[in-house]
Amino acid sequence: MQSSIPSQYLLILVSLAAERGHSIETLCQGTALTLNSLQHLGARVNEVEANRVIANTLNLIPDPTLGLQLGQQLNLGAHAVIGQAFLACSNLLEVLQLLNEYAPLLIGSRTQLSLYEDKDRGRTGVTLQLDALEETIPFTYQAIFSGIQKTASDLLDFRSIDWEVELPFGRPKDMAAYIEIFGGNIKFSCPLARLSLSNCDILTPLSTSNRTLRSVYENECARLMAHLADDASYTEQTLTVLNKLEGQYPQLKQIAAMFNMSTRTYRRRLENEGTCFQALLDQTRLHHAQNQLARPELSITGIAHALGFNDDSNFRRAFIQWCGVSPSQWRKSQVRSSREEVTRRR
Repeated sequence: MQSSIPSQYLLILVSLAAERGHSIETLCQGTALTLNSLQHLGARVNEVEANRVIANTLNLIPDPTLGLQLGQQLNLGAHAVIGQAFLACSNLLEVLQLLNEYAPLLIGSRTQLSLYEDKDRGRTGVTLQLDALEETIPFTYQAIFSGIQKTASDLLDFRSIDWEVELPFGRPKDMAAYIEIFGGNIKFSCPLARLSLSNCDILTPLSTSNRTLRSVYENECARLMAHLADDASYTEQTLTVLNKLEGQYPQLKQIAAMFNMSTRTYRRRLENEGTCFQALLDQTRLHHAQNQLARPELSITGIAHALGFNDDSNFRRAFIQWCGVSPSQWRKSQVRSSREEVTRRR
């Protein structure tokens, strides 16, 4: 799937930078983007070029809350047709399910978003993993989570929502902007980025709900996804397939057949894109493993079997190869980081 984001998002960033006296030419340096290309109705921007604009902006505006500010500017209209689909949903659970299904339309296919549920605590939300320039990662986490908060707030007519936020970067000196948007339940230096809200909030009926319109808008979202898939690289298509087949990962021969080509041709296509099937499979398995290890109610044995491993020892060896530590050590590090964050907040 072509990894791109709506140009509207960059236009809002450009507007924030213009308020500080910076020109679009400076922000778009090193890209082929212009104001005219960004303003074209329905335009999308390659994620590589989008990351370059973000990096240029952060170099000019060293504001550690700029991503939060951008997210708060993303009204439902900024999300185009998927924003209209959000409006037609019955509750925020349906909104998150739509976001999970059509996330590439909004955040690109490189960013991995998945639903998260903690039944014991009665919370639901999303986890997020980025593939971006290192200097843009905190900004992007901020913008996506802030944008989700803004969407939920708009849909619930600004009613107070019980948010919990976990971010994989260090705690800032000034927490005011975070607290204003999400409240006080925010953790930093976490193994995974996660945003959740209580099931009480997520099941609150939305006044704008309309089943008929939702079907219309969702059909258009599906059409747009199919259009993006036409231009997808084989790397992106493979990751999409593997991500949807959690625990039932196809072998090289099987996935080549899915793309109607020989194993040799499929392998060569991936080589031309600088990767191989095993690397993509390992990347996907690690992502799924970390998501499950972050849930303390799941046993490591159960996780190993859910990911297609015959026994714990094979899973352990693979995880060490991927991550440098064992599954139990990785899980302990997450618990330790959470405790340290609680201590700092006290």
